[in-house]
Amino acid sequence: MKEGCCHTGVYVLAIGIITSGFISLNASAAKSGDIRLAGSSNPNQGRVEIYFGDQWGTVCDDNWDKNDASVVCLSLGYAGAKNAYVGAAFGKGSGPILLDDVNCQGNENSLANCKHRGWGVHDCQHSEDAGVECLEPKSVSIVGIPSTLQMYEFDRSSDFSSHLNKLYDSKLGCDFYFLINTPKNSSSLTICTHKLILSMNSEIKFLKENDANNYSMTVEEECLPYIDDFIRYLYSRHIKITLLSAQCIHKMASSYGAKELQEYCGQLFSHLLPQDPTFKSQVAFYNYALETGDALLEELCLQFLAWNLEAFSKSLAWFDLNIKQLRVLLERSDLVIPSEIFLLKALEAWTLKRKISDPKNVSELLDCIRFAMMPPDVLFEAQLNLTLYETHEDKFHSKYVQALIFHTVPFQKLKQHTDLSKEAYTPRLYTDTWGYLYNSSSQPSTIVLRVRGDYDNMRYGSYSRYQHQTVTSNPSITFTTPKHSSSLYKSETMSWSVSYYSSSESCRNLGSSCSYDTYPVLLLSPQSYTGSDIQYENKALMVCNGFYVSDVQDFKNNVAVVPQNGSQSVFPCSSKHSVYRYIVRPVYFRK
Repeated sequence: MKEGCCHTGVYVLAIGIITSGFISLNASAAKSGDIRLAGSSNPNQGRVEIYFGDQWGTVCDDNWDKNDASVVCLSLGYAGAKNAYVGAAFGKGSGPILLDDVNCQGNENSLANCKHRGWGVHDCQHSEDAGVECLEPKSVSIVGIPSTLQMYEFDRSSDFSSHLNKLYDSKLGCDFYFLINTPKNSSSLTICTHKLILSMNSEIKFLKENDANNYSMTVEEECLPYIDDFIRYLYSRHIKITLLSAQCIHKMASSYGAKELQEYCGQLFSHLLPQDPTFKSQVAFYNYALETGDALLEELCLQFLAWNLEAFSKSLAWFDLNIKQLRVLLERSDLVIPSEIFLLKALEAWTLKRKISDPKNVSELLDCIRFAMMPPDVLFEAQLNLTLYETHEDKFHSKYVQALIFHTVPFQKLKQHTDLSKEAYTPRLYTDTWGYLYNSSSQPSTIVLRVRGDYDNMRYGSYSRYQHQTVTSNPSITFTTPKHSSSLYKSETMSWSVSYYSSSESCRNLGSSCSYDTYPVLLLSPQSYTGSDIQYENKALMVCNGFYVSDVQDFKNNVAVVPQNGSQSVFPCSSKHSVYRYIVRPVYFRK
């Protein structure tokens, strides 16, 4: 009898389970990272579902490709992937969406080992569930398999890790010694282990270069309490990490080549980064990521600094960035700032504080400023008020010409001579003219407008709490923005409707059409004609407790999905989100 709901190319028989010609007697339940296919009567195709946190969930199709599909198919015993499907080709799933922005190289042994946004972090609906079609199994087909070719498997490997832990604790027959010292030799420790067990861990390359029966390790004093946990991991490939131990475990994993553990610890830094309102720790983590060559941690630090750049640029830690670090940050399009002129003023403050005199260095930093995103009147005032203009007049003139062309040449002619996909013509996440704050905790609905502050009256050393002006109105709020950044559209505005639904029930109570797969959702809908030359790449910002941006989601078909609880955000929030910032981002059509 073939399973009708979900399958892994599996047929259930009275004697056990035959999978691609192999019989497995395995009574264990689904494990984290397990994959199944659903929504199809064919065992080699279906909607991809993955097991995590004691539940099955789907995978979003953002960036879903054949590499990702191949990992799924190979893990299920097939020879590879024939097709990768998007758009819920095998029907919409139910339950949580567990993975998004999956990026596999194709050689991973599990979808869970591929890069992704994090478990449960997504901006998708079930209409975007990913699917696959797999090639024929690598082994002989089930029909007509001679009994002599069938393989019977009894699997008790789930106990192996616990047995290794017991062996580590017993020290019975240990023959290899770790000699642990602190940098100043103020403390020392000896741990006896088993070289054969350690040699089975491919990450421990230092053992292959050492024929002795001992190995010396230098560990920071504050990390000494966690060295036993680290070496135990080398035995059993299992470790429990707290936020207090994460950095120390990460340091040891980085120093001694435990790459997978290093990457996992790097993900835990998302819990640590929001905890310091002075931004000193965030900059220290960024420097540490650069020192250890941890690209994932580096991007995580840059992501937090970018999303919270307004507060960061007002802190003393802003001036701790060196030229290269600042340039990397200024090149990003996901900077959350009031306006581009705000960023230019922050750059000037940095150059004056750091006393940067080399014109080449300053010129390279000015190249990161998107002058075309500043209105002509703002550009005019900048040349009157900025010290940088006086010292780099030629650079400003060349940028002004670029901005003038953008603001005065119609799109149809501009696209023939200008690459509009360049960052210079891409808006960042501007909060003044292009954004609104929305507070869902006020009923029936409340819009929270940010009171603009003077850059010169910045408060250093702490987050600046958003100042709010609250207006209670109808469930759907309408506001206006310019139609486009170009001055050609200065007399035209766009009307936008803002809505928030915490659940399907709240959606129905407000008399709306409720066809969303997950809740809460934010809606940002144009109420006027956008035109044929302009498209909008709008964003939704999740503001945690009024202090920091913890997540950013795309509006897809005017809908953005809110993480169901704060812990599912990129930077976890201690409470459910209630304050959101809607960002309108107009660009010329690029296709």
